[in-house]
Amino acid sequence: MIESISNEDLLAAIRALVKKSGCIEADLLVHLGELDERKLFLSRSFSSMFRYCVDELGFSEDATYNRIVVARGARRFPALIEVVRSGRIHLAGVRLLVPHLTEENHGDLLARAAGKSKRKIEEMIAMLSPKPPVPATIRKLPSSAALALTLPHEAALSVPTEVALCLPELELSRPAAHTALPPLTSLPRRVQHRPAIQPLAEDAYKIQFTASRAFREKLKQSQDLLRHRVPDGDLAAILEAALDLLIQKVKNDRFAVGRKVRTAPPTGPIAPEGESCRPTRHIPDAIKRAVYERDAGRCTFADEEGRRCSETGTLEFDHLDGFARTQVHSVERIRLLCRPHNQYAAEQLYGRTFMQRARSSIPVTTRLTGNDDSTCSGTSPRSRLL
Repeated sequence: MIESISNEDLLAAIRALVKKSGCIEADLLVHLGELDERKLFLSRSFSSMFRYCVDELGFSEDATYNRIVVARGARRFPALIEVVRSGRIHLAGVRLLVPHLTEENHGDLLARAAGKSKRKIEEMIAMLSPKPPVPATIRKLPSSAALALTLPHEAALSVPTEVALCLPELELSRPAAHTALPPLTSLPRRVQHRPAIQPLAEDAYKIQFTASRAFREKLKQSQDLLRHRVPDGDLAAILEAALDLLIQKVKNDRFAVGRKVRTAPPTGPIAPEGESCRPTRHIPDAIKRAVYERDAGRCTFADEEGRRCSETGTLEFDHLDGFARTQVHSVERIRLLCRPHNQYAAEQLYGRTFMQRARSSIPVTTRLTGNDDSTCSGTSPRSRLL
């Protein structure tokens, strides 16, 4: 039973399975490439390699697209099979690189892409083949009813447009004009608009998202207020200025960066004479700022191999010795951890059973606000735990 194996054996087994899956994927690409070359899908009553992979082999459209592009590219550059087999580059990353590979550059590009995420590879490609800036636009989206009417037609497109461009033998067709539309009640009631951040060049990105009417009105007001500094009302300049202010405010509020040093309340186990309140969990601003700057605004958790967590969000201050035990704040014994690693560290210190029981006793409002300050009138649930 998998539940009975040790943590070390589980990690080792996963690494072995990943390596095995890379070998299987590479072999599959070789066979798909040969099948494609022989056009065997035609004898199976499929008009294209794409339809064969989706309908006969049961691949998703995205997986089919990735595999066909890489399999075809590997017939020109066999090194693609080896980078997939070794796991140096994931399949989606190899697919992104294929259109940009040449006899002269493929070795260098594959070496540079090794170990990189899809986003990083997209940035590499943007440097190789920069695109012109996109114009700033604001447009009103169609109403829900109008979107619903277009959904059946859009659903008929079984693959993305970029697939059709890269797979020329694939023919896309819309339903006939007389095809009856399904009733609106059978359609999704809400259409999700996914945000997009796409690199265009080395220092340029296309950013697209859906905003509310209130956001649009605030943006218009910002353009009007900043006409003296941004005469053309450039959206990128205004949003960047707004983000600068937001980032500075959050750093100020959470990590005391840029904040005037305040007189801190007592942090030791003994309260000042005449006071009976317990030591507060509030970390003095000077310590917050010093810890944040020392840890470079990033989680400090490192595994046994010295690999440090790359998370820069959901950061929290962690007392290495447990504040509930020491009742002391010091730069040397406080570090930045992301929330998951902070919870993991607490479980290592106090035990998983204790932490699960303790978390269940924290009121929901406290968990949502993340309030961990103590006051003279009482102690927060978090301080009672940690």
